[in-house]
Amino acid sequence: MNAAEFKNGIRLIKENLKGLTLQLANSNGYISFKTLNEFGGAILEEEKKGYDFRIKKVWTIDGSVGVKSIKHLAELFKTSNVTAIQFESFWNPKTKEEFMRSFGALD
Repeated sequence: MNAAEFKNGIRLIKENLKGLTLQLANSNGYISFKTLNEFGGAILEEEKKGYDFRIKKVWTIDGSVGVKSIKHLAELFKTSNVTAIQFESFWNPKTKEEFMRSFGALD
């Protein structure tokens, strides 16, 4: 999902995220956050780079779960005890030209 969709979704579940370990995976590795303020700052930095976001993994007391959307995550909060969430930021080319440039210089 693009940054605007991601931020709107996070606002909807903000109360559920308090007290959880939040992790952001990007091209530089993994960063863990204990506060929503730190996490929000990192999201804004990734947004400046033009990155998109997705939910990579959710940990519950029963094990890890794959979640594909914020809506699914919100439902999971109702049925399971979530302990941590890993999000991922990634560059997703929007045009054919951006995709071609991702391979490097073209002669």
